[in-house]
Order: sequence, then structure tokens, then C-alpha cells
Amino acid sequence: MNSKLQKVIRELERTTAKIAELQALLPELERQKTELENTEIIKVFRSADVAPADFAAFIAAYKAQATGGAPDADTAPQAPGYLNAAPLQNQMEEPEDD
Repeated sequence: MNSKLQKVIRELERTTAKIAELQALLPELERQKTELENTEIIKVFRSADVAPADFAAFIAAYKAQATGGAPDADTAPQAPGYLNAAPLQNQMEEPEDD
């Protein structure tokens, strides 16, 4: 068999194996990312020293504002007055790698 063809076949096999390895690693990396994001959310919530009911009202009001609708008065908790201010901007900075 042609040596160039053999070389391409070997490279194809190596590449296929590497792709399979990376695809197997992907779900674990996604899980870790979600876990770290959740940890950041918890840190922000705890540092804000907000009562859980106020936080739930904040989230309901923010979702309503983001979608352009109003929260359902029957199910959404009453939002504090500060939520009627200008839309929130993402003010969190990217964490530095440790």
C-alpha cells in the first residue's frame, strides 16, 4: 500500500480516537461549568444579604422585564420598589483563573 495512504489512514484513526476522547470529556466539563456558575450565583446571593422572598420577587420582576411582560399577579411575589428602576446590566466581572 502507498506510504502516503498509510500515513493518512493512521492520522485518521488517531484523529477519530481523539475526537471520541474529547466527546467523552465534554459532559463532565459542562457539569463542572454549571457547578461553578451555581457556586458564583450562591456567593452573589449571600453577599447581597437579601431575604429569600425578596430574591424571589427580584427574579420574577427581572424575568418579566426581560421578556417584556408583567409577572403573573397571582403567582409572583410582590417586587420591592427598587426593581422598577432601569434594567439591570451584567455587572459581574469574569473571575480570574486560580
